Amino acid sequence: MPLDRSDSAPEHKAVTDDLLARFSWPVEEEFMRDAFEVVTDWAQRKHVVFWPRESDPAAPSFARYLHEMGHALLAEQAHQQFSRPFFARGTDPALRNTYAPLFDAALDWYVQELIMGVAPQIQAEDIDARFRQTALTLRQGAALPSVEFVVDAGLALASFKHSRGLDVSTQGKLADVVEAFLRTPPDKPTLFGLQNLIRRLLECFGSHTASLVSEKGFERWRIVPLKKG
Repeated sequence: MPLDRSDSAPEHKAVTDDLLARFSWPVEEEFMRDAFEVVTDWAQRKHVVFWPRESDPAAPSFARYLHEMGHALLAEQAHQQFSRPFFARGTDPALRNTYAPLFDAALDWYVQELIMGVAPQIQAEDIDARFRQTALTLRQGAALPSVEFVVDAGLALASFKHSRGLDVSTQGKLADVVEAFLRTPPDKPTLFGLQNLIRRLLECFGSHTASLVSEKGFERWRIVPLKKG
């Protein structure tokens, strides 16, 4: 596995071994690829880790590797939608681009809880760093420019409150997003819970909701306008 070669490598190997032992499906590796990626193949019931060259700038950090493997494990144990969001055919590209970060953040809420149980120090450091960056941005009084910014900030604040047990003061739409995360138990990754979280997050923006539809035996997200009145 072409990851860390530093003094922390033995510790990383122990964490990796612990994580890999939780998989029931085989985890295969392919090397010298264009980019790092972890793909879950539900049809063949296996996972494939694609590795770039070790000298490639796209080579992942250990934290990134753990995170992507967390998606794969939840996809195996809970539902394929935990690997990444899959949208229904014909989804408006503009809607998909706008809301994809919201779906990603919902998945990350569960993934980081899983990784906290495998590598608590690494996950806690990531949560703390994202909280500091978000708090700094908000203190500067910047406007909340996009769905992506709001959900990323909400995830950072909710994660900090959940993991550290400290109150986080927010208001408006951002407060609604934080509350949507905190109402969802991240240690119970189910498709029902994920769907409820995504709908709560979408409600914070007041225009759309999402439902699951079946396409060729696989469930996909359909984004639809909220009914008025």
